[in-house]
Amino acid sequence: MSTIEWREDVPAADWDAALATLGGHPLQSALWGDARRSVDGIHDHRWLAMIGPDPVWMIRIEERRLPALGWIGWVPRGPTGRFADNSPLVSILAERLKRLGAKLLITDPWQAAATEQLLAVDDAKRPRTIWIDIGLGQGEIWNKLDKQWRYGVRRAQRLGVAVGSSGSDSDVESFFELCAKVSRAKGFRLPASLKLMKCLLASGKSESVEARLFLARHEKKLGSGIFVIRCGKSMHYFWGGLDRALSRQRVGEAVQWAAIEWALAQGCQRYDLGGISPKENPTVYEFKKKMGGIEVTLVGRQRYPFGLGGRIVGWMDAAFH
Repeated sequence: MSTIEWREDVPAADWDAALATLGGHPLQSALWGDARRSVDGIHDHRWLAMIGPDPVWMIRIEERRLPALGWIGWVPRGPTGRFADNSPLVSILAERLKRLGAKLLITDPWQAAATEQLLAVDDAKRPRTIWIDIGLGQGEIWNKLDKQWRYGVRRAQRLGVAVGSSGSDSDVESFFELCAKVSRAKGFRLPASLKLMKCLLASGKSESVEARLFLARHEKKLGSGIFVIRCGKSMHYFWGGLDRALSRQRVGEAVQWAAIEWALAQGCQRYDLGGISPKENPTVYEFKKKMGGIEVTLVGRQRYPFGLGGRIVGWMDAAFH
């Protein structure tokens, strides 16, 4: 391996530019990390590996405090880099993490699992998603949609459903309440807060990483919305909500198609539809499945303990995740 130069305290814009270059996930971005620090007080550590002038590997580690035990490092959808096996680079950081009081490092790469990994006994615990190949172009994406899904987009257009992006406080508040209502109805916890949504949208439109809220209205009533974040050439679904009273107007299809058209205009190559669960949320799974993408099982959590305490915490994490 060529000589690696490690950089810390990388400016946010440079960090996100490197992440976009390496094809990373927005959960590893400075945009996300800065928002979580501002809203939720979550501290993180960021290390960027360079070979010459080029970024080759990077990791953003969030601290998760354990009473009387120190902390564990959580790496959502990371690390990111050109190396298929992250273990050697993680081991280089191990001594630094131990000096900082870390007991365990848990990574969760945004990377499809290899065939041999899919044969593992804990395969059911691996996160699953759907990827749509945006690089195919609008015509081919449209042809891959389920015919009823295409009908839904056309019906929404005929019925005058208005779709667009917005960052106004009132629209974000209405969208959040819609998401909260859906979560309550389905018995799920909404993994977001109104403050976090507003903070992400207020951070500006970067060439590398940016958040967008798309809304669909019928006769001025909010029917559906989705919150996405673009990172370089990929767009990622984060949160969404649908008012079932307007489902016949096909507002769900309309808002997703608007986001796809926007992604195409930005030169995106992939749309990650976020987590899927055929058993726990079959309705959303079937909706996403009809969008013509491919189902992907990700690598899942990788645990790197530091000492006996870390091994115990790692065992507990594996038991519950």
